[in-house]
Amino acid sequence: MAVKYSFENFNKESMAKASAQNLSISLKKSVELNNAIRGKKVKVAVAYLENVIEKKAVVPYRKYRAEVAHQRGKGIDTGGFPVNVAKETLRVLKSALKNAKEKELSEESLYLVAISSRKGVNRFSLSRYMGRKMKSTNLEVVVGVREKNSKKTSKVEAKKE
Repeated sequence: MAVKYSFENFNKESMAKASAQNLSISLKKSVELNNAIRGKKVKVAVAYLENVIEKKAVVPYRKYRAEVAHQRGKGIDTGGFPVNVAKETLRVLKSALKNAKEKELSEESLYLVAISSRKGVNRFSLSRYMGRKMKSTNLEVVVGVREKNSKKTSKVEAKKE
């Protein structure tokens, strides 16, 4: 069965992707972590994820923040240390990096073009009361080389004229 990606503008020459299905991680924490690293350079994102795993960096919670405690950090109201989510995200990100190396893309110029999480399948763990729903999340990562923005160059050319 083919995997469907949520990212549609995929360029085979300048981008690489990786995905993982039915991970046992929280969808809400995954969304918050994705928002924190989206658009960054891959090296910066890997260092940030490693710091989250070691509990040196805080992931700010902006969307799912009900009953979440205040965390240390400049400009962070609520946040946390989603260690399991960071481990799985780092594993998928490294897989995307290996795919980029196969395509001979330079590691220095790679950015996180897209990263998204979706709800996985419903899994049940049998227990005393008719079973319990287990968490399941699908994660997808797209890395690539940033292209020059044609909008910025066209504005500069318009000003020169």
